[in-house]
Amino acid sequence: MIDREFFSPRPSRYYRDFLSYLSVFLAAFVWGIQTDWPMVILPWLLAVLSLHRAGLFCHEVVHSKHSSLRVFRVLYSWTVALIVMVPPIRFGLPHLAHHRLGVFGTHEDPQYPQVRGNAFAMTMVLVIIPFVVPFTNLLMILTGALGAFRFEQALDRWSTETLGFSLSSELDADQQGEVKRHARVTLVLFLIFVTLMPGALLFYYAVLVGGWALITARIPLEHELETLADTSGPNDQMADSFTIESPLALLIQPIGFRFHTAHHMYPGVPYHNLPALHEELKRTSPEYRNSIISLWTAIRGPKPVR
Repeated sequence: MIDREFFSPRPSRYYRDFLSYLSVFLAAFVWGIQTDWPMVILPWLLAVLSLHRAGLFCHEVVHSKHSSLRVFRVLYSWTVALIVMVPPIRFGLPHLAHHRLGVFGTHEDPQYPQVRGNAFAMTMVLVIIPFVVPFTNLLMILTGALGAFRFEQALDRWSTETLGFSLSSELDADQQGEVKRHARVTLVLFLIFVTLMPGALLFYYAVLVGGWALITARIPLEHELETLADTSGPNDQMADSFTIESPLALLIQPIGFRFHTAHHMYPGVPYHNLPALHEELKRTSPEYRNSIISLWTAIRGPKPVR
């Protein structure tokens, strides 16, 4: 077992990093909607990179239930989650299932796409989906605001069977209430935005596409994604996860995502403690050291030793 201190979050670090990213995004967005081509590329890049980093805190919100982060979870939910149109619970349900023992890497895992060796699937994930997700998120906002959860489930069954990916998760009554409240606020703000600044809509969409492209680019850097198992345990999660020490990985794996093996072994450890946990596991666990690979090896796709 590791020291319990690894699980202790530093709220000041959360606020510092998150608010820094959010501030850069807001400044870049305002700059971008007032700038013409080709100079708009610079604020677009800044907006994409900062929104991507701020948006990844959804991952922290889902995993960390520490009482000291209660206000931070509220802050994320009513700022960035509104911008990207994804309330944390929409991401949290399938993601926690992805971490569940016996589910990870199996047919029941909703976040384990089979993209290795499948050019069509890889193209869909890395190239097509970033352009589609803003529209599917808006659709989920509409269905959530209307409380049309039965329609969501029917649509989800169709997308899973036809397209191979899920659009939503089944929600209980309390979760439906949470999603409905968030969706209605999101929809009202979106309509106000479209009414007052219709000329900014294309820039907003371009920023969302760029952010989702960075999100999907992470996918093949974190797991094997080649074969499905019948069941899985903690050793499978460690063997199937990748850790990338290269600073280059920070471009698309910020806030600790490049230490993905350590995260799967101890998902409750805050992002800012993952570098220290990585060094501890590297010192004490030969099996963990086997998960450390180069960025190029992750892109190419290694076959983990099980």
